[in-house]
Amino acid sequence: MIGTMRDAPLLVSRILTHGGDRHAASTVTGFDSHLRPQTARFEVIAARSAATAHALAELGVGEGDVVAVLSGNRTEFVEALFAVPSMGAVALPVNIRLPHSTIVALLRDAGVSVLLADPLWAALAGEAAGLVESIRHLVLFGAEAPDPVVGGTGAETHALESLLDGRATTYPWPDLDERAAAVVSHTSGTTGSPKAVAYTHRSIWLHSMQMCMAECSALQPADTVLTTIPCYHVMAWGLPHASFLSGSSLVMARPRPPESLPSGREVATLLATFRPTKAATTPIVLAGLLRHLDEHPQPLGHLREVLVGGSAVPPALFDAFSDRHGITVIQAYGLTETSPVVAAARPDPRSSATERREQVLSQGRFPAGVEARLVDGGMAQPHDGATVGELQLRGPWITARYLDDPDDTGGRFEDGWLRTGDMATISPKGFLTVVDRVDDIILSGGEWISTVELENAVMLDDRVAEAAVIGVPDDRWGHRPLVVVHLKPGATATARSLWEALEGEVDLWKRPDHWAFVDEIPRTSVGKYDKRAIRGRHTAGSYRVTTIAPGATG
Repeated sequence: MIGTMRDAPLLVSRILTHGGDRHAASTVTGFDSHLRPQTARFEVIAARSAATAHALAELGVGEGDVVAVLSGNRTEFVEALFAVPSMGAVALPVNIRLPHSTIVALLRDAGVSVLLADPLWAALAGEAAGLVESIRHLVLFGAEAPDPVVGGTGAETHALESLLDGRATTYPWPDLDERAAAVVSHTSGTTGSPKAVAYTHRSIWLHSMQMCMAECSALQPADTVLTTIPCYHVMAWGLPHASFLSGSSLVMARPRPPESLPSGREVATLLATFRPTKAATTPIVLAGLLRHLDEHPQPLGHLREVLVGGSAVPPALFDAFSDRHGITVIQAYGLTETSPVVAAARPDPRSSATERREQVLSQGRFPAGVEARLVDGGMAQPHDGATVGELQLRGPWITARYLDDPDDTGGRFEDGWLRTGDMATISPKGFLTVVDRVDDIILSGGEWISTVELENAVMLDDRVAEAAVIGVPDDRWGHRPLVVVHLKPGATATARSLWEALEGEVDLWKRPDHWAFVDEIPRTSVGKYDKRAIRGRHTAGSYRVTTIAPGATG
């Protein structure tokens, strides 16, 4: 028997229309090139998205054409994320932190026809438009006429507000195939060249719905969410779409140039100004906020919880927010390939106190739409909370291939499953704990050592601001851990004192042999430790390394 329910397509345009109509008074706040706040009601975002679609159509954008966005967190970025897919074209948010040559290559490979850009990066946009033959139009956000230098690229240049002037604020959104590409996002390139993933209208819908669910972000119309995630990184974790579905207002932080991440002081100012009920950020930003709050306390009673992803939250950071500020930190797990969020660490209320502690420190529990398995040596491993294997995923908002590698030359897919590259355990109740990256875990004397475990243990020391661990060659054991340490301002420590502080936290044989103190730890464009760069600096002899052995002095 076939059911009687109508099969209506799940389209981005329906999310836009729903938010603009049902949640008209909710707001999106972004920041222009001068960091001045831009706050717009959902109904205004919907109207301007329609006007943007009319303008793009007049510029020749049609179904399947690619429109790139090179910008920080502005309201116009959100409008583009809705307007471009809704009219049948494909949006391509570009990570402004990538090398210029990489940006040009991504634009060329995608066959971009129109480039929307923040005036702050007008020169970069103009350079790209001059090098990518397919770009016919360069549109700068704002009302100011483009600089003549920018206009000398061969592409026709425009100011967005001039294009929108007098445009209709409704648009006949087409009925599209829900499986059509809506947004193309690129991986950060942490382990190689960025790879392209094409999110569909359907996958955006389903991911947005699970973001709103109680087991994930639990968004409601009364919420205001502060996010420090840039729109060019996996569409700010899909929060613009989830906000329009749920009616929650959204504040999108923007760091002060040339910084890639907002400082603790900047986040604290946003908290005081907008008084959000929830936040979404990364561990490095959360740690910066904690340092600022320790020196400059402020009331945070409005902030109930913080969703944190990108890398594991050190237990010390988790406990600090809970104990000192009464704020719940919820870890989330995801990848560009997974839209991104596929797990959130809300504890099971029917578990024991000990189990709940383990659950909140995990990377979260998978929703019904995500299947997960652990594989080691070609064999599926049990979900017993102890057995480690490579995490593999599949589901309706998880990519089945890379757009620019349909033949899977990198071997990232297996029988329809995405190989995440993360070594992990899964508990009987479905909670994920990432042990390490496949490329980062250290094989020492035939035993595995988790760099994540060591990083978390070192950061329990109050003197340590950040710690990153890599494996380095060892004649006897194959590899041994090297920890790169960034101390807190004013703190002093020796390698020996930090090594001894690991007593009771890390087995003696796992403790790092090698220590280096640095002023900063290199990070990727999305804030993760750049372990390729750390390995490169170590190989080049850039670190002054102290080697510790039991019983020695140092």
